[in-house]
Amino acid sequence: MNRISPILRITLLVLGISLAAGAAQAQTTMDVAYQWTAPTTGAAVDHYIVEHSVDGGAWTQVASVATNTYTLTAEVGVSHRVRVAGVDALGRQGVYSDPSDPYTPDPGSPGQPGKPIVF
Repeated sequence: MNRISPILRITLLVLGISLAAGAAQAQTTMDVAYQWTAPTTGAAVDHYIVEHSVDGGAWTQVASVATNTYTLTAEVGVSHRVRVAGVDALGRQGVYSDPSDPYTPDPGSPGQPGKPIVF
């Protein structure tokens, strides 16, 4: 029986930041990039199903992607995990990968303000 391997490694990379409108408002989301390796056994992968869990809750499908990367717009201050499963050209889904390590986006302390000017 051909099965898509469950051996997928997920790598996390914080890509960018989405700022809320207005300089004085708090940042509410951050873009977080995930990457994984393709299975080494079983049928070739046509696409991947991406699932997301917030604060250890239920898994929810958030995407179907043709590549081994996905960028999540993640809410700041809550824990996020992602897992993926390969799907072959016949629509057969393999088992899910191990979940990514939990990641809680934190925008850090405020950046440097602009130079004060006389007005």
